[in-house]
Amino acid sequence: MNLISESLKLKLISGKPILLKKSNLFFYHRTIEEIIDYDYIEFLKIVQLFKYSDEDLQKEYNFPGINTFIYLLMNINNETTLSNLIREGFRFFVNGENLRTDMERQIFICSYGELDNIEINKEGFDEIIEYIKIIYDGHLKQQEEENDDNLSEAEKRMKDKFDKLRKMRETAKSKSESGIHSEFSDLLGGFLVRNSNMGLKQVLELPYYTFYFLLKKLRVSDDYDIQLQLMCAGASIDKELHHWLMGDEDEENN
Repeated sequence: MNLISESLKLKLISGKPILLKKSNLFFYHRTIEEIIDYDYIEFLKIVQLFKYSDEDLQKEYNFPGINTFIYLLMNINNETTLSNLIREGFRFFVNGENLRTDMERQIFICSYGELDNIEINKEGFDEIIEYIKIIYDGHLKQQEEENDDNLSEAEKRMKDKFDKLRKMRETAKSKSESGIHSEFSDLLGGFLVRNSNMGLKQVLELPYYTFYFLLKKLRVSDDYDIQLQLMCAGASIDKELHHWLMGDEDEENN
């Protein structure tokens, strides 16, 4: 089931700020250049922090019932690395400044431009998290391995050949020891090579969501070409082959 409407997807591709209904703030969709200028690793840290699930938190601290929202509320007033990341996250995602809390009412309070005392409750916070997951969780999904049981030996050899070609074009989903993805520069370089008509400045001006959207479309186009080559070589294709412009199953299951 596709949880992103076509209207929202087009807004995300355009990179325009999204008005948050729960808090009347704008969620900002940063460009590649903005993320690089901010610091890519720090960007990943705040994304990971804000995406931290209640289940992960409860498991880590053995504290049943606590949720991420309350945990962040409790830690914002401490002068720690965590509190700095929380403040940086609100600046990065919604341009929220002067972040503070009202623990009795369990809300964040921030400033936005000339507006002060903007309140963000649990519902407003969850809406921010929802857009973080949609916009900034742009990792290319690995495709499931196809079933080789019904292929002849010749077909398997041919499929292996094309699988190797495909894997050479795809960036491995590796993580550093700290758990942070480190291959973004490879994706950026690969995108430039495949789109030689675009200059570096044009690519850097792409919104982050749009960059991954286009990468996914390149992958779908590549896979379509590979499937056609397999069929021409005599291999059996179990699933129906749709033209790559007709959409991607990954998007329908996002």
